[in-house]
Amino acid sequence: MLGQNKVLHIEYDYFFKDYYPEIRLLELVSNNNESLSTITRTIMLKKYGEIEASPKSFYHSYYKTKDSITSQEKLDALEHLVKESLPKFNWHLTGQTKTILDQLCQEATTSFRGRNYIAYFNSKIPFRAAPLKFNGLPGVVLALYTDDNKIAIEAKSIAIKNFNGPIAYPFTEGNETITWETFVEKYKQSWEKHKNKVGSQIQSIGSSSSMTMGIPKVSPDLRMEVIVEGN
Repeated sequence: MLGQNKVLHIEYDYFFKDYYPEIRLLELVSNNNESLSTITRTIMLKKYGEIEASPKSFYHSYYKTKDSITSQEKLDALEHLVKESLPKFNWHLTGQTKTILDQLCQEATTSFRGRNYIAYFNSKIPFRAAPLKFNGLPGVVLALYTDDNKIAIEAKSIAIKNFNGPIAYPFTEGNETITWETFVEKYKQSWEKHKNKVGSQIQSIGSSSSMTMGIPKVSPDLRMEVIVEGN
């Protein structure tokens, strides 16, 4: 089997723009049977300069097998373990190429839960791996972008190391998991609660107030998947 007794380790810079640009560290470990993507926040880029943040101020894990993925989701200060079947992607090879870390990569495009993605993968590395929920390309994904310039994930280091045994399940065994559909419903309920709260606050200010206050975009969390339109 490809990658037997070996493990692939990639570190990515993960740029995410929502309220303000933000840089995260994304680490991927894969042995072709399981993979683990871990995200920590490293730098928050605000209007008045860079602010160093504790890596533990934001922490997500995605544990992927050949059949399913379990992800750690935070909503209303509560953490949920969401387990779903491995998503199926309709990849389109464009014929374009790009060199990343001296690796010649092919370009492929797809759409996933409200966003359009451009991926660059290398088929010569003896693994099949991609960060987060992505899968299905015949190689290793070294970069992933959205066409709205909100997300950019780029490999900054890659290594293949000796490794025996499965990649450990990162969550506490026995903790309850919920389905993706259940999480979506919880997310929508949270969205409505936040919108109603914001509407009440704006109404209490009154139209005669000299304060200029637009309606803020309500986002219980920064997400790749667009669960609620406009999020």
